[in-house]
Amino acid sequence: MKPGPDPASAAPAAENVFVPSAEAETRRSTRRWWILGGLAALLLIAGMGLLVALPLLRPRSTDAVERVAESFLAALAREDHAAAQRVSTLEEFPAIRAAERIARDRGVNRVTRGSFAPLAALHRRIDAEYEFDAGAKRFVPRNALGPAAETLDALQSARGKSALVAKKIESGSPDDLFDAAEQLGKMMANLADTTLTPKRIVPTYQMLVDDARPPLSAEARTLALAVAADPETWDRLLKRPFARLRADGPFILERAEVTALVRDRLASSGDPPSRMRLELVRFRLEGIDTGWKVVAARRELPGEAKPPAPAASPTPSQNPR
Repeated sequence: MKPGPDPASAAPAAENVFVPSAEAETRRSTRRWWILGGLAALLLIAGMGLLVALPLLRPRSTDAVERVAESFLAALAREDHAAAQRVSTLEEFPAIRAAERIARDRGVNRVTRGSFAPLAALHRRIDAEYEFDAGAKRFVPRNALGPAAETLDALQSARGKSALVAKKIESGSPDDLFDAAEQLGKMMANLADTTLTPKRIVPTYQMLVDDARPPLSAEARTLALAVAADPETWDRLLKRPFARLRADGPFILERAEVTALVRDRLASSGDPPSRMRLELVRFRLEGIDTGWKVVAARRELPGEAKPPAPAASPTPSQNPR
């Protein structure tokens, strides 16, 4: 039998000597960079989406005032004025593109509770004696002859006194001249303070409140003066003139303020945000509940001091109704 080949003398197995070409390496490297670039682009898009959605993902405030303020500012940022009007009484809106750090300023919360009965009685008397002139924003007497007759009587009385004053002036005596001037001044002041006073001829709502008999309670007066300070806002808030309310039950007037950092729509991207202060009101009376509404929105100037906490009674307006 012929012996087989010696394993030790057999030729070694051929080794794999394949070397990838430079073109194949370039394609593989390019493909790797495309994959990495795609992943980076996806991460960038996801990050930008997260930044945009982050305000929406933030837990919504449980405070009713802050929620209304957030809705109002979000509507302004979207330029959705119809939505802004649903939560406000404003007719002109500030132009903003974003808002953040919306927080209620609890240092200026105000709540007034009382009976509406004194105001209902005042409104009945006003309705019986006056009509409201929307153009003049004042009340005019239903019976104009009464104030006219009183005015004529006062002028006739003043005419008789002025004849005596004229004689003193004609005398040329220094003492008579000084006395005549004093009497003339008293006559004019008396007419201005009584017969010819605006509250008797064309009173505003505040004048009628101030002249109420019997005087209003402190709570009813606070509510009445708040209305007198801005009657147009209250007409929009109630969707009717305040002086036509006849209810005699308890009322609750709540006022609050909210601050927020806002970015103006026309500002450049590098400009810092400005601070905006919102004033909100809620009024309840028997079947009436206005809900919280934004009644004022203003930007605070840089360095402007925080407004002091309001007094129990608001300051009367310079141009009340």
